[in-house]
Amino acid sequence: MNLNPLASIPATLVNDQRFRPQGHLKTRRTLGKHKRSGGARRPGQPRRGAMLILIAIMLFMFLVTMAFSIDIAQMHLSRAELRTASDAAANAAATTLADTLDRNAAIARGQQIAAANRVNNDPLLLAPGDFDFGRSERQANGKYAFTTGGEPLNGVRVNGRRTVGSRSGAVPLLFGNVTGTNIFEPSMTATATYIERDITLVIDRSGSMSGRKFADLAAAIQIFTDLLSSTPVEEQVGLASYNDRASEDVQLTEDFGEITTAMGRIRTGGFTSISRGMQAGQNIASRGRPPEFVERTMIVMTDGQHNRGIEPRIVAEDLADEKVTIHTITFGNGADIARMREVADIGGGRHYHALTGAELQEVYREIALTLGTVLTD
Repeated sequence: MNLNPLASIPATLVNDQRFRPQGHLKTRRTLGKHKRSGGARRPGQPRRGAMLILIAIMLFMFLVTMAFSIDIAQMHLSRAELRTASDAAANAAATTLADTLDRNAAIARGQQIAAANRVNNDPLLLAPGDFDFGRSERQANGKYAFTTGGEPLNGVRVNGRRTVGSRSGAVPLLFGNVTGTNIFEPSMTATATYIERDITLVIDRSGSMSGRKFADLAAAIQIFTDLLSSTPVEEQVGLASYNDRASEDVQLTEDFGEITTAMGRIRTGGFTSISRGMQAGQNIASRGRPPEFVERTMIVMTDGQHNRGIEPRIVAEDLADEKVTIHTITFGNGADIARMREVADIGGGRHYHALTGAELQEVYREIALTLGTVLTD
């Protein structure tokens, strides 16, 4: 007896899957799935490898970009520091030249101040050949033109360098090996000139200045005029004072003893009108030497809050139009610091704040030492 269930079925039907046992079909389908699944995984392995390579390349490019960015930032910082150091050296040299008329003393002072300033964490070292002496003259457009060797001398030009041939050497870059540029060689020139000025002092004589405060102010003004007297530059100084009203106490003069005498006559009291004091100073300045021959400066001091008259910033704008530089000083805890800072900004000057009488003297001392020079390049 033939027990094969397929024996009685024609061969053509045996090959027909409809007549095959279900277990056999399931096995073939399962095997087919495994084959197809295994075949789909193998091509994915090279793609994952390619992505790793791409990520590595992108990471490398990112690191190179970061290195470039850091080096560029270092370059900008070094250039800014070199500008500051060169300006300071030129100012110091010009001031010393005005005081002593000695070129060697001016060079020594300029070198000292330059070395006190750091460029890329190293002192800026200047050689004597980095200093040029000459004359700066104001042009019709208001700018100054410097001529080496011009007489009489009134200016110093400093050539600040961080180059291979300079005393300080070039600036080494942090990532030079990555970027292919190992050093940076910045150079700057700064020219400072000591010039003649007409200076108008505008001081507060309101009630809050009574007693010790006004005595401290008088001492500071005395230091200011004494320092101006010791320079060869021909300055003229005038004095205006104010409370809620203003007065023109001294017209512009080269006799600074008149300023001291006038300070002894002033009496304090009343409210505070900073703008009226500035207008009185403006009247004094307008009677001075022609502005094409001198620089005109106003120094406005107060210890209180403006509470009478028009807005001081309006007067400051008028003075700025007349090319008067305005410096402002606030004295004590109750002073109008924010407004006076804005007045100085409008007038192209600086704002100073002093809490004590000693600090006030230092402020007037600093202004006196810097008024005789100006950075012209």
